[in-house]
Amino acid sequence: MPSGDARMRLGHHARGAVSAENARRAMLLRGLTPNGHPLWVPPEAYNLRYGYPDYDAVMVLNIRRTRQAHHSKAGRMGITKPRAREWDPNELFRLHRLYPRATKQELLSALPGRTWTAICRRANADGYFRPKLARPSGIGLIDQILSRAIQHHDSLKDLDRATSGAGYFSRRKWQGRRNHTVEARAVAYLGGTIKVRWVQPPAFSS
Repeated sequence: MPSGDARMRLGHHARGAVSAENARRAMLLRGLTPNGHPLWVPPEAYNLRYGYPDYDAVMVLNIRRTRQAHHSKAGRMGITKPRAREWDPNELFRLHRLYPRATKQELLSALPGRTWTAICRRANADGYFRPKLARPSGIGLIDQILSRAIQHHDSLKDLDRATSGAGYFSRRKWQGRRNHTVEARAVAYLGGTIKVRWVQPPAFSS
């Protein structure tokens, strides 16, 4: 037979269960939550389930519901997208080491389970960026340098640093005045050489 304390605890839980049931019946009778908000009805839940995640379209159908109410209800219904798993230290190490230079496929292979969008967002948030592609210049040697830099995953600022170019590549200074010394340094940095190719015979005067 339960002791006095046990009977008191059982009585407390029983009274709580009765109170909860009475509150539930009162909500159903009034059609309102204790906060005064209308209870969700099946058509509203149906609209949300099959309209998610286009909340704007769902709100046209469920005109008495706010956007926040739709967000909360979607969570309780279990139809919201699951949160992305946290990045572990090993993933972050690989991301930070590879992101500035590796190809897209190399990154996806090194970080299985991560989408390209998730990889870019996390890397950028941590201050890591990929080299920007350069627009063609229309100048043969310059375009060969830019093309080779892209193959090596070097940014225009990388070229400037390697050649002491003071913005020659990143600021497209070749458009004003060509600096052949900087261009020759860039060719050497990228593992190339400059050769002369004669296209016409010299003209001799008589």
